[in-house]
Amino acid sequence: MNHPPRVLLFAGAALALTACGGSSPPQASDQPPVTVINGKVVTWSGAGTVGVPELATVSTPVSADGTFTLTLPGEAALTGQTMTASGVMAALNCSGSLTSSAVGTRGFLVAALTARDASGARQVSAVEGAKTGLLSRSVHARVWLYADGATQLRGTVNCAKLLNISQISDLPVTVAVNTQRGWNVVDLSIEASANVFGQVSAAGTAVNSAAGSAQTTWRTMAELQAQIAF
Repeated sequence: MNHPPRVLLFAGAALALTACGGSSPPQASDQPPVTVINGKVVTWSGAGTVGVPELATVSTPVSADGTFTLTLPGEAALTGQTMTASGVMAALNCSGSLTSSAVGTRGFLVAALTARDASGARQVSAVEGAKTGLLSRSVHARVWLYADGATQLRGTVNCAKLLNISQISDLPVTVAVNTQRGWNVVDLSIEASANVFGQVSAAGTAVNSAAGSAQTTWRTMAELQAQIAF
């Protein structure tokens, strides 16, 4: 398992929440929308900034200790950044489709930032890995989803390529997310385990987060790999 996970494929992917719309009225999340990302980059050197890769005007300075507060963009700044649901699945290296209860609702997904400091530029994500056992690992990521209306997203997609582990051909991620208009916080959790024969299985969920604007820790994929390597 020497290939780094590819959660960064979420980075800046735009999202059109239009796939397979149902007829039931949308139900909003009971979590209020957020307007900022409060974070801390785990490895930081000198002065610098973090910003959304696809939105050049959306950036903020980072303190010497790696902490930052990034104001999330409004709807006008996201004009022209959306794509079809099939395009999003391709960008995420996930196969399958989601149902949306409100056809026409559109959004934008941010799950990585470009960090620039004295050591150079790199991509970081709000992701944490843990060795939960001798042959088990967990990965928890947080992403921010802008939606221009309330909708329910449901379905299971195969995101095996997100972890980029040759032994995993199927990684079902069950999505159960309700959006409000504005920026919604979503938690992605993946559990993986191996057996003594080197076979690895994994599954995950994506659900509304109750974290709100709480501070999140941001790291590179190489740093995540160091946390979860078998």
